Amino acid sequence: MSEQTNSTIRPVNSLDASLLDRWNQLQRSNPALDSPFFSSSFTTAVAAERSGVEVAVIETAGTIVGLLPYCRQGRNIAGPVAGSFTDFQGLIADPNASINMRRVLRSGRLSAWQFDHLVSGNDCLKPFHWAYSESAFMDLAGGFEAYRESCRQHGGKEIAEVLRKARKLDREVARVRFEPETTNCYVLDTLIDWKKRQLRRQHRSDCFRAAWVRPLLNRLLHTYGETFRPMLSAMYVGDELGAINFGLRNGPVLHGWITAFNPKFRKFSPGLMLMLKLAQAAESLGITRIDMGRGDESFKRALRSGATHVAEGAVDRRIVAGALRHSWVRAKKLVRGTPLQVPAERLLQRLRYASGMLTHSLDSGS
Repeated sequence: MSEQTNSTIRPVNSLDASLLDRWNQLQRSNPALDSPFFSSSFTTAVAAERSGVEVAVIETAGTIVGLLPYCRQGRNIAGPVAGSFTDFQGLIADPNASINMRRVLRSGRLSAWQFDHLVSGNDCLKPFHWAYSESAFMDLAGGFEAYRESCRQHGGKEIAEVLRKARKLDREVARVRFEPETTNCYVLDTLIDWKKRQLRRQHRSDCFRAAWVRPLLNRLLHTYGETFRPMLSAMYVGDELGAINFGLRNGPVLHGWITAFNPKFRKFSPGLMLMLKLAQAAESLGITRIDMGRGDESFKRALRSGATHVAEGAVDRRIVAGALRHSWVRAKKLVRGTPLQVPAERLLQRLRYASGMLTHSLDSGS
């Protein structure tokens, strides 16, 4: 089957209704692709604000068997459509589809397809995995109390502690109010401001600096598809914003995409509090799972009831460059969990921060 596979490259903003319908059919056919990041609505929204967003349309015997969305970068490298904001990545295809990925790249004159949050819904991609990590989620299919009991049985005491802090905040500071969905642009602007300040404190590069990012977030706030929708949630302490989450939904799956909190209320764990408010409201909102993304942050450890495995790797037609990148990924994996992990991560964060500042200076002409 793979030898008969052909592909054509199309700009995402040129896809007609029939291709978008086929995209949606393929996504529904593969349970591993239930995240909003695999929705055609997400990719078309990105393509409206960012240049270079394309899709490889993969056919076998005249039938479209797969779609590979990506952003074409320098030297014909395919990367995630929304860069570091693409929390899940993958091939939109039936789980049993056998696709020759090297041939797909060759047809599109691409040197490599690089990924770092790949959800492996197809066996044909496994040879290109280099390292694995976990993306935590909250399983709310049985309701909040069942989720809470499951966490308690696994030794988690954080939920009870956060609920205690919520009562204390409500009693001693001001009434806590939760707004599960809003389209208030001021709330989104506040979230971005908090997040940018957080990144500076952590000496991390500003992922919001690219010119397309803020317009994309504003566009997504008003983007609705067949099952795709935005979900901007806010928690107030009195009349003051305490924590904000900008999530994306695909039917019953919510991805808690961007979260930040008001440092004024730090001792009350407002970010955790907001996530629990979302979990408590999930059943009434038709949500059965909340994805929290890859990473080892304390709030993800505290609230997780499971994890999705994501892969880092590449399909790379360049022998030397591909081998070097593979070696770098393996080196990161070797120091993970050792005394070298923390200093290595701090050095990497500072290098990324410096690189981001230099790129910004060059782009602005300063």
